[in-house]
Amino acid sequence: MNPANTEIRSTQDIGRAVKAARTWQHLRQDEVGAISHTFILDLEAGKPTAQIGKVLEALRQLGIRVYLQLPAHMPTPPVNDEP
Repeated sequence: MNPANTEIRSTQDIGRAVKAARTWQHLRQDEVGAISHTFILDLEAGKPTAQIGKVLEALRQLGIRVYLQLPAHMPTPPVNDEP
């Protein structure tokens, strides 16, 4: 496994990854794309009710890619290529 990869088990794990990527890029919370700084604040705090679409957009803005590891032998479901 690439050391830059991390297993996500909780919303707090996502929050830590978001904060690490943001601070590594020397960005303030209000400089992450067109996403409000209060949303980034909540996301970094591990808010469990954060909207998945906004979470994915924040991750994209920070250059974080998301992959799902499906169960072994499961056929790959079709994926829409939209960003």
